[in-house]
Amino acid sequence: MPRPAVFVLLVVLCFGASAGDNHIVADVRKLRLAGELNKALTLAEQIIDAPEASPQLVFDLQLERAKIHDRFGLHNDSRPVVAALDAIRAAKEISSQLDLPAGAEVQLALADYYYRAEMAEREFDTAIKHALRAIFLFREFGDKHHEAEAVHRLGLIHLQRRELDRARELFDESLRVDNEGGPRDFFRGEYERHVGFVYWLQEQYAEALPYFERSLAYRLKAGAVDASLFAAVSLASTLVELGRGEEAMSHLDYALEIADQINSPAGRRRAEAVLARISPE
Repeated sequence: MPRPAVFVLLVVLCFGASAGDNHIVADVRKLRLAGELNKALTLAEQIIDAPEASPQLVFDLQLERAKIHDRFGLHNDSRPVVAALDAIRAAKEISSQLDLPAGAEVQLALADYYYRAEMAEREFDTAIKHALRAIFLFREFGDKHHEAEAVHRLGLIHLQRRELDRARELFDESLRVDNEGGPRDFFRGEYERHVGFVYWLQEQYAEALPYFERSLAYRLKAGAVDASLFAAVSLASTLVELGRGEEAMSHLDYALEIADQINSPAGRRRAEAVLARISPE
């Protein structure tokens, strides 16, 4: 049986570069969302190193590599991840060979990286600069989905700064723009979770609850097993705040199971911290 890299390259040869490239990127993304990070990284790197790979495909896979390494950092509490930034820089080098939207995607990737890398210090100036540039460019190109992601990223920065009204405005704008491009389950899951956090930070736990419930449902619908772990923890934590610890248990059991399945020490610690808040009967 051929190795994954060989198989996907055969797809490219049989169906044409564009169709094959989209298939490969979709496969890597699917593995990443499922929490199969080692498999996703191996597949991406095999294709990147293949001489048959087109510049566009290598560009797309470098950005996927950045996201994969970032998830490794999340699960192991090891952000910022130098390998993620290296992958973005590699994509940036290739972007000059491609259409203009590639440069906008690099700006979005840099906004994402610096937002996450600087979370501990709450220094988001670099992330804001890249996010605003990405928003401007994607609007120019009419790329609704990427524009929505960039607007949402800007909203997350305001959320971290506790500028909650502005964060909510940006989240709502991002959902509107995403729906204009065609609604996406994973993006909807992101929206629901982060609006939930707006209420959470205001200690309005009853208002936050349905958002966290929908976030988990949308992430599962999108096949995002990795992200569903953290959605389940947020939902369980909210139920505990509402004095509904017994209902939280099933979500914590799920989170712990997924944490072990995808090897997420950070996910396990978060679930265990919520579990410790549940008073024994």
